[in-house]
Amino acid sequence: MHPKIKFIWRTIIAGVLFLVPLIVLIVVTTQAVRMLAKMLNPVARQLPWQSPLGVASADLLAILLLLIIGFAAGLVAQLGFAARLNKTLERFILSKLPGYTLFKSVAQGAAGEGETDLKVALANIDDAWLISFIVEEHADGLLTVFVPSAPSPTAGTVYFLTEKQVKRLDVPVSAAVKCITRLGVGSRELLEGKVKLA
Repeated sequence: MHPKIKFIWRTIIAGVLFLVPLIVLIVVTTQAVRMLAKMLNPVARQLPWQSPLGVASADLLAILLLLIIGFAAGLVAQLGFAARLNKTLERFILSKLPGYTLFKSVAQGAAGEGETDLKVALANIDDAWLISFIVEEHADGLLTVFVPSAPSPTAGTVYFLTEKQVKRLDVPVSAAVKCITRLGVGSRELLEGKVKLA
């Protein structure tokens, strides 16, 4: 295959892998709002206030209810049985979705949880340092390292490297993802004073 065609094809696949989880999230949320709005329409018609910015009152109530349900689900998720159920679902279903682990780590960082599934690092491959994520640490010291492609961090290549081939970075996963999606813009601030490559 011609290098240019191969590049175009890989870029299209990377873009699709990046967009699919985002589109699924948007579609599911939109459908949930529509379904709830339909149910809440009789209640919304009885409200004395006018909806702002031309948004239907039923839609506003649906969004509010969805946020309340999300908050309640978050509280339930912190209970023991819910955590076990979540881990089971994650192991058998969610972990098989492309990009799930990355999105989960970004969400954990945004929620202020210190420990995430991925660790940010620089991987030394062919005398180049690449932003990467340590996915697993093996008992023999080997590391499973995912090197994302830019601008789509959910597509990339998996390498098996030793500790000597990586430099761990004490930065949030979300900061690394932002740098990748912006084609390296912000990498100076991301790396400054955090690693010595010599």
